[in-house]
Amino acid sequence: MTGDSTHMSAGDMLRQAREAHGLHLDMVAAALKVTPQKLAALESDDIEALPDPVFARALAASVCRALRIDSAPVLAKLPGAQPAGLAEADRTMSKALPSQVRAGSSSSGLPSRPLLMVVGLLLVGAAVLFWLPQSVFDRVGEAISQITGRADSSEPSAPSAQAPAGPQAGGTVVESVQSAAPAAALAASGVPATAAAPEVQAPAPSPVDAPELIVFVAREDSWITVNDAGGKSLLRRTVQAGETVGLNGTLPMSVVIGRASVVDVQVRGKAFDLKPLTRGGGVARFEVKP
Repeated sequence: MTGDSTHMSAGDMLRQAREAHGLHLDMVAAALKVTPQKLAALESDDIEALPDPVFARALAASVCRALRIDSAPVLAKLPGAQPAGLAEADRTMSKALPSQVRAGSSSSGLPSRPLLMVVGLLLVGAAVLFWLPQSVFDRVGEAISQITGRADSSEPSAPSAQAPAGPQAGGTVVESVQSAAPAAALAASGVPATAAAPEVQAPAPSPVDAPELIVFVAREDSWITVNDAGGKSLLRRTVQAGETVGLNGTLPMSVVIGRASVVDVQVRGKAFDLKPLTRGGGVARFEVKP
């Protein structure tokens, strides 16, 4: 996190950290499984728009862990922050009180034991959420990428179920073997191969797959989302460095690239310049029209 965080609000620190990673607000919201409106409210310090201050602190801690930044300065700016010495002062006062007074605390106006137990459980739960290992968030991100990756790979796989005839996947060799097998059987039975030739029909070659309408070549890791004209998600994951992804879909197709400077794009086989379309944070948005 850059800049002097002393005079910055919690929302400003979170927004600055996200933009430093070149991530769009929608991408972070999708990774954390919250609505973009709630994340935008947190970055705008509009705590009243969130369910409660506890939710705001939990969401801020999750964003800090996802962006790999220290959450203590951010949480200190949010409502509900407890001074560092308050807990120690509470423990000192509890030890100083006579046992008779603690036993009769319910009648003297002090919190009852059930109430203290509830507060203790809430504090333990908040501590567990705050100190949740980073590996848990990493595994959640990997699971989301794997699920979206399987969904993306299953959509264009339907045409590949056709017979592998034609020039692709060694179709010429398969075709020769299929036509040679009946001829060998006829020769063994004494029937001339020329007489039965009209019955041997080679499979018709399948049409060559149409080239992809849009192709992404990632030089470094970058989050990419692509939706077709009906709003169907064709791609929604992090494209790894060195990976090439080609897509076809119903036009117009809407595209969002998280780190446009590290991704090369081709549309209809021609290089597509992202620089005029790149906005703050390095995010590029555009549509592929008919």
